Amino acid sequence: MLPAYESELLMNDLNGLRAWDAARELEKVVGGIARKNRLADPGGVLSQLCRAANCVGASLAEGVGAATKKERLQRFRRAHQEASEIRHHIRSAWDSQFFAKPMYFWLASRAAVNVRMIRNLIVSVERRMPDDKTRKGNTRRRRGISPEDSARPKKKAKRSSRTRGSPVDEESR
Repeated sequence: MLPAYESELLMNDLNGLRAWDAARELEKVVGGIARKNRLADPGGVLSQLCRAANCVGASLAEGVGAATKKERLQRFRRAHQEASEIRHHIRSAWDSQFFAKPMYFWLASRAAVNVRMIRNLIVSVERRMPDDKTRKGNTRRRRGISPEDSARPKKKAKRSSRTRGSPVDEESR
């Protein structure tokens, strides 16, 4: 169990994240539906729906706590995958008549909103990441060829010292 001040810091980080709030709301409603269910669930649709709903919020929380932007993106993408999976499970649960039509439409629209919110979150993190060209270790940039350069005759390439005198080079002479 975390001390009060540490859990408060964690919650403050997540409370500003609207996608996490929306995921938690959907998770609560799905959990309530699963608890009130009186029908048999041989395919485990409701349990899959509950697990996927729980995973979205958990993945978002892991993403907020990630050390690097790359790790953060991985967690947010996982949350996006799970949010997309929820949409499938909601449809399957409705086909199995686990809830009424108004609840289906509410759940389906909430799940679609969650998917869009998480996608927007991923895009905002990606925008703040540097391009591959500007990362460390890859400082050389390719220059574009101007139109006047493309009209000039090309110079013959010099042979490198590695190929000079090689058996392949001797055969081609």
